[in-house]
Amino acid sequence: MQSTKQYLLIVSCLTILLIAQPAAAQQKPLAIEQIEANKTKRGIIPAPIAYYTPNTKFAFGASVIGYLKLRSKTDTASTRLSIARLFTDFTTNRQTHQWLFWNIFTRDEKYFIRGEMRHRVFRDRFFGIGNETPDQAEEIFRYSYIGGRIAPLKNIGNRVFIGPELQATNYYETNLNPAEGESQSQLLTNQIPGYRGGINTGIGVAIINDNRNNTAFPSSGYYLEASAHRFSESFGGDFNYNNYNFIASKYWSLKTDNVFAVNAVLNLNDGEVPVQRLASAGGEQILRSYNRNRFLANNFAGVQAEYRFPLFWRLGMVAFAGAGDVFNEFSETSLSSLKYSVGTGFRLRLLPEEKLHSRLDIGYGRAGFAVQVGIGEAF
Repeated sequence: MQSTKQYLLIVSCLTILLIAQPAAAQQKPLAIEQIEANKTKRGIIPAPIAYYTPNTKFAFGASVIGYLKLRSKTDTASTRLSIARLFTDFTTNRQTHQWLFWNIFTRDEKYFIRGEMRHRVFRDRFFGIGNETPDQAEEIFRYSYIGGRIAPLKNIGNRVFIGPELQATNYYETNLNPAEGESQSQLLTNQIPGYRGGINTGIGVAIINDNRNNTAFPSSGYYLEASAHRFSESFGGDFNYNNYNFIASKYWSLKTDNVFAVNAVLNLNDGEVPVQRLASAGGEQILRSYNRNRFLANNFAGVQAEYRFPLFWRLGMVAFAGAGDVFNEFSETSLSSLKYSVGTGFRLRLLPEEKLHSRLDIGYGRAGFAVQVGIGEAF
């Protein structure tokens, strides 16, 4: 019975992806303004949103994507695609989410500015910390948060961008084990940081070497990112820890719109990490067969590969495979607990000229099937 429900869920989500985006079905996105040489290309793409996850159940909302490519003042070259997205939804689990994020290249790519502002009323599931937590340990907790981050990065040459990154989030209205829960809360019993909410503020530095030919649909080049942040009471927060992130991706063009890509991710934390910011195995970007927050620990390491190819009209597909795990110490990792993810996905091209996609991925791993949705490629 459970397997049947999972397959029905996959079919329903795929149907929603294909029919519930009228903006993508037009010959040109709404409100496009495209002028000839030495002028800016910009536009807006509105779209309805519908998806399902175990944490949210069914969710409905809307998204508006703004895109921009600035022409050089000295020649006919232009920046790579800049994107800002405003997203809002409401779920049948009494949750709501408002999210504005942006990745902006200034003229001649002298600066790359990324950031976000986010508010969410969230229902989460917690199974414990580690890579072998049982399903029977599940508990439900609710919390709200509001926060943002900003990183103005300067191009120092050869598409290397470096600069500061500031983050601040307030977790509040935390409710452990609401009415549907029966057992004592692990979060409360073990006094896990963040179980009462709190303010999380950090300052760090990020360096990016972005040599992708296209930020929406790379078919050649590579992407490297390293960042380090210090979260501290000295900055007005309630938690003290260090966070380090490393991302590496490489892309090969096999033939027209056929791309093979590989990606590696390392997320390390040291100190008093709030449960809301622990490293996670799963989600819409890596190990897509696991729902985000199913497995949590201080650290995560994972790798994946993906083959992308067109079908017809604006539709495309991918096939992906990956492996990784969460851990507190490297000694905890083993082949017996290693998480794997294999699956396929569908792509609907929202912006043909720039190859910007909406996506739906269906992954299978140790925990069974999971469905992930998003805008843009997973990496």
